[in-house]
Amino acid sequence: MRKLPTGSVVIGNLPKGCELCQRGLKTVIFVTGLCFSRCFYCPLSRERRRDVFLINEVKLSYKENDFTSKLIAEIYRSASLGASLTGGDPLVRPERTLKVIKILKEFFGEKFHIHMYTTGKSLNSDIVNKLEKAGLDELRIHPVARELVEIASVLKGSSLNYGLEIPSLPGKERDMLDLIRKAEKLGFMFVNINELEFSEENSIALLQRGYVMSQDYISAVRSKETAIRVMEELKKEGTSMDIHFCPVIIKDKYQTGLRHFRRGQIVAKPYEKVTDSGTLISLEVETDFPLKDIPRVLYEKRGKVLVTSTHLIPLLKDKTVSLKIVERQSSAEGLITYVEPIYP
Repeated sequence: MRKLPTGSVVIGNLPKGCELCQRGLKTVIFVTGLCFSRCFYCPLSRERRRDVFLINEVKLSYKENDFTSKLIAEIYRSASLGASLTGGDPLVRPERTLKVIKILKEFFGEKFHIHMYTTGKSLNSDIVNKLEKAGLDELRIHPVARELVEIASVLKGSSLNYGLEIPSLPGKERDMLDLIRKAEKLGFMFVNINELEFSEENSIALLQRGYVMSQDYISAVRSKETAIRVMEELKKEGTSMDIHFCPVIIKDKYQTGLRHFRRGQIVAKPYEKVTDSGTLISLEVETDFPLKDIPRVLYEKRGKVLVTSTHLIPLLKDKTVSLKIVERQSSAEGLITYVEPIYP
């Protein structure tokens, strides 16, 4: 059992999907917010619990004529080597899910790694066969314990790499151990144990059940310790499964943070500075200063505003109506995160 620099704890090998995710090399495709389960710890916001489609937080209409080109373009902007299909439960919309997998595999090739999350409630032999043919590489299942045998029977003999994806619930060590032991006997290949996440949406439900928020404001007290005890017990028993404990912080710091940084490096204009968090910094100027004195590659006109490099502040400071530093997200929306007036 070893601890990785990201904070993950692993027995055996890290699943391929997790390996790419922790390097920020996975594009996150939110297929739909619909789900057949109603888990009290689900962190999804109310806005997400609908039939919406997003790629790296960018809303995209599945019915658009240029859906395929927009999907592919966003993956290129993020320099991803794979995709994570999530929700909700993507198999609530199986045709949509299968189409996305086929598009990605046909365009990026077999080495483009795709993993998917599901409750397993919609799994049957026909769906599994279609997922295999479409090119899905890895299936992560968050099952109800009583449905595990049926899910395993459907997956038996499948070419998919499949495993469990479960939260670490303090006080539920025995239930977690029973589920993982049973899954191993039924042929599941790996287990991802996620630190219990506190969100605005699930916080009341968690607090009502006695869970306590950690000082980081995003995880539950004793969730990590519970997962480690479960892993230590399974290690003593000589488990042959790959087991991975995933801290909540990985989502923001590595999965999303590194992807944003990489995207920022790719989409930044010559006059924009990329921060460590992947945001873009530029200078917005209202000026009558002769543009011939500034190399064309170092500015862009947006109406009456000149957008250029912050390195030109000394040159422009006394020749402007207004001057301000603007920080934006590198996403398609370009949401402004910070503004600092320089002049007047």
